[in-house]
Formats: sequence, structure tokens, C-alpha cells
Amino acid sequence: MVDPKDRYIAAAVEHGRCTESGDYKRGNAAFDRMKVALTELRGRADKGESILMELLNHPNGWMRLDAAADLLPLRAELATTILENLASGPQSQLEFMAKMILREWRAGRLNVL
Repeated sequence: MVDPKDRYIAAAVEHGRCTESGDYKRGNAAFDRMKVALTELRGRADKGESILMELLNHPNGWMRLDAAADLLPLRAELATTILENLASGPQSQLEFMAKMILREWRAGRLNVL
């Protein structure tokens, strides 16, 4: 069986690619796979914190976005900094999603595992 970290990465990258291309059916399936892998990571002693922190340096922006969003309940300040950096980038789906995650987190409406 593939490690949950590898499954999380693959699903996050695919989710981002599908978001950009408008393939929401595949994107939603990738999102669901990513959350299953995250649930497994959350079962570890550190709640997946060490892996999510490592993924904040991933070359794929969508990977950084998802890792930061999932890190919010554990390391809000660090995760917010990453999201703010993505939100200040060039206008794109990624930039928009980072802004929306920050807005919902700050309003207390973001449900994070």
C-alpha cells in the first residue's frame, strides 16, 4: 500500500490540476482521496504536523496551499503566512483559493480535520 504522505501529495497535485482545467468531477474525487490520506496522517502521534510542514516547501503551489490549509489548526501562524504568500501571487485560481481559505479561516467558518 502506498504511504499516506505519497497519496496526499498525488491527490493534492491532481486536485489543483483539475481545479485549473475545470474538471470538477475528477477534482472532487482527488479532494476526497486527499482527505482520506489526511485522516491517516492525523492518526499519527504528531497529527501529521511534521509531514504537512515538510510539504510547505513543495515545488507545486497547490500542494503548498493544501498543506497550509490542513496545517491551520496545528500551526495557524505559519500556515497563514504561507497562504498569504500564495494569495499575494499573480491572479490565478491558486491565488483566489488562498484568499478564500484565509477569509473563511479568519471568519471561523473553515472546517479543517
